[in-house]
Amino acid sequence: MRPTWLTKRGLAVCLSFASLAVAQAAHAAYPDKPIRFIVNAAPGGAADTTARILCNELTQRLGQPVLVENKPGASGAIGLNEIAKAKPDGYTIGGANLATFVVAALAAKNLPYSTSKDFTPIARQWTQPNMLGVTPGLPVKTVKELVEYAKAHPKAIFYGSTGTGTSLHVVTELFRSSAGIQIEHVPYKSAPAAESDLAAGQIQMMISNFTSMEPQVQAGRIRALAITGPKRSPLLPDVPTIAEAGYPIVEMETWGGVVGPAGMPEEIVRKLNAEINEVLADPKIIKQHEGLGATVAPGTVKEFADMIRADDEKWGKVIRDNHISLD
Repeated sequence: MRPTWLTKRGLAVCLSFASLAVAQAAHAAYPDKPIRFIVNAAPGGAADTTARILCNELTQRLGQPVLVENKPGASGAIGLNEIAKAKPDGYTIGGANLATFVVAALAAKNLPYSTSKDFTPIARQWTQPNMLGVTPGLPVKTVKELVEYAKAHPKAIFYGSTGTGTSLHVVTELFRSSAGIQIEHVPYKSAPAAESDLAAGQIQMMISNFTSMEPQVQAGRIRALAITGPKRSPLLPDVPTIAEAGYPIVEMETWGGVVGPAGMPEEIVRKLNAEINEVLADPKIIKQHEGLGATVAPGTVKEFADMIRADDEKWGKVIRDNHISLD
């Protein structure tokens, strides 16, 4: 008997359901081999340390090794490009943060990827404020006094950053324009190098990474004037927030999270998000992040994506208004 049209249609439907079942079974088995976790920074820094904390725990939870691969360079673009160009099967994921994924991408003119089109947000991991500090020889003890001194001494204050177009440069330019002061930019290759010159009085102020500046403040080599996050740090409870100091617009809370290439299956993204949130609920993991001056920040995929979009809008405007470019 020759198959009728209805019989053919029924066979096609059955095959479709069978294919879907096979695909779902394959995804349900995820992961069945090691996962690469790309860190777009050198070993030893905050981005690397927090990634290794997470990957060690994910290895235990997923039953497969989650292996960190450091791909530093080009303001984070080398590592992010590695993620963007990977097969979207969940076996290559990696770290993203405000500095490299948002600010550097906005300030760069030529990138081999689009952060809005070539990545899948998976989970937010942590947040951390920056810190406004001055050299102890500068006769100011508050942000208000710093602004008054800068207005009385135009271009006499030199501030450091980790390079033109980096997040620390951009946030300081926002502070400069908001306060209506004239200060001079001195780019460095790293935060510790700039902080060393700040402690020695070679430059007079800097908004820097909390993790690297906090020990210098505790040792008395740098005077902290404000925290750029929305709340005070328990490590420096007497240091006010930048909003308390009168400049809420300058608030910047840097963050770190996990992304993958565009087109990842939703079920794999959901699984990774759930596992990462479980890791971040562990008191041991919370304490490890707090030791770095960071706060764990679990949440949904949508919350992470919404945060990225909000930062794109805020810092994109600052970069455009101040004509900042990495290139």
